[in-house]
Amino acid sequence: MPSAPAGFEADLGMSRLQAQLLYNRGIRSAEDAHTFMNPDSGLSHDPGLLPDIIPAVERLSDALDSGEMIGIFGDFDTDGITSTALLVRAFSGLGGRVLPYLPDRVEEGHGLNTDALRRLQESGVTLLVTVDCGSTATDEINFAAELGIDVIVTDHHTIHGAPPSPVALINPKTDRSQYPYAELTGVGIAFKLAQALYKKLGQDLPPDLMELVALGTIADVGPLTGENRYLVKEGIERINASANPGIRALARVSGYEMGTLDASSLSFGLIPRLNAAGRLGHSGISLDLLTSTDINRATAIASELEIQNSRRQTLTESGVAQADAQIRRQHPTELPSLIVVGHASWEPGILGLIAGRINDSYYRPAIAVQIGPEVSRASARSIPEFDIISAMETCAPLFTKYGGHARAAGFTIATEHMRELVARLREIADIDMKGTQLQPELAIDCDALPSEVEGPNFEFVQRLSPFGESNPTPVFAARGIRVLQARGVGAGKHLKMRLADAEKSWDAIAFRQGDRAGIARNHIDVAYSMEWNTWQGRTTLQMVVADIKPAGG
Repeated sequence: MPSAPAGFEADLGMSRLQAQLLYNRGIRSAEDAHTFMNPDSGLSHDPGLLPDIIPAVERLSDALDSGEMIGIFGDFDTDGITSTALLVRAFSGLGGRVLPYLPDRVEEGHGLNTDALRRLQESGVTLLVTVDCGSTATDEINFAAELGIDVIVTDHHTIHGAPPSPVALINPKTDRSQYPYAELTGVGIAFKLAQALYKKLGQDLPPDLMELVALGTIADVGPLTGENRYLVKEGIERINASANPGIRALARVSGYEMGTLDASSLSFGLIPRLNAAGRLGHSGISLDLLTSTDINRATAIASELEIQNSRRQTLTESGVAQADAQIRRQHPTELPSLIVVGHASWEPGILGLIAGRINDSYYRPAIAVQIGPEVSRASARSIPEFDIISAMETCAPLFTKYGGHARAAGFTIATEHMRELVARLREIADIDMKGTQLQPELAIDCDALPSEVEGPNFEFVQRLSPFGESNPTPVFAARGIRVLQARGVGAGKHLKMRLADAEKSWDAIAFRQGDRAGIARNHIDVAYSMEWNTWQGRTTLQMVVADIKPAGG
């Protein structure tokens, strides 16, 4: 990254390292630095600036007054689950009659569908609020109208083509939006709707709703800038003091103590368990967990999610091993521009995880397919150099259903069309990435030995949190650091080291780099971050190594 200009650290009144970290995050003034370091409610914008928020609030107010059954249609990922839970709690808190509905990943897929609308209508729903979906559901919204169901759409996805015409379309990415921040996730938009509704009715918004906003925003990899940064930081603080039985039970089975949770522990602990239900079964139990008021019920659900998550991990590792074997067998000398792996036994819910791991390991766009006798399902994960959804759009006639983003997508397809699809996508990838060196790049914030990072500088690093999309954990480079010990751990999967700079020695862990133990000798260059590590009741600073190479190599 480019160095901060001369005098920048003096302007901010900070150390070289601190000023460089802020400069890398787009900070250019002392005022910007203060706002970034102290995100508060001043970053939260007026929900009245969202498109269609007024008719949405008026329709909801009428429904609450008349005792209508309000349906909430969500999604089976954590953003959709938390969005649904948030509105269930918000509407119920106003005395509303609420019926949540989460679609089945395999049987229904993402988004509104006519069978679900029929079931909701038969259950008495006359007003339906979508969360994290609906911006392109023109046919389904028209069908809902025929059934006598009014629809309010809350969504954050980009709209392609003509938008639908529900009672309200609340999406900051519509052309009509005057909202200053377009990066709220699905749960963020649901929160703004609740905020506007409570304001209209003269009620205080329950502050614990922000716990759900933090979970959903981190899960959906929302950029942790602007309003998202405030919502997530405030939400994490509330999570750590939460009275929500579901969150407390989920933290317990994830191995975390309340009061110690941060964005990383949510990303790698709580969120995978919430997602596990929708990957291997139905996400309804995760919704039950987040809306439960009974600690015994919440404990039982959290235990079930722990079992499902363990099974998810086992199935993922098995699938990745099978995928690796396929790649070595099919491409022994040279990798194609796009990797496709598949197996009939793979669960649809883990396809994205397998594709993601292959994408990370080989730095190629990757598609993982559950191969069926007639219909196949697939998830794709890509790299910055290749827009996977744009490539898929050129093959649209081949799909039964498809959708996604530049870096992540999914589809169903008649199995007989798979060979043609792979050939066409590889042809596009060959053209788009011709002459491109397909090597991952690791962004280094600055050179700094661990003894320079510790102390006041590490306290400053912690104040930069929460870390995530658009605000990554700072990564430093330590060159010529001495190796005191190096050994494989975790059945040889990971590399555990003891490294020394001029000042002192440090424990270091390099995850999934156990095969690089041969490099870890004498002196090495490392790219690393720092974190607290608690083991057997003792907490110390630890280097988390992202990459190693021989010193000066």
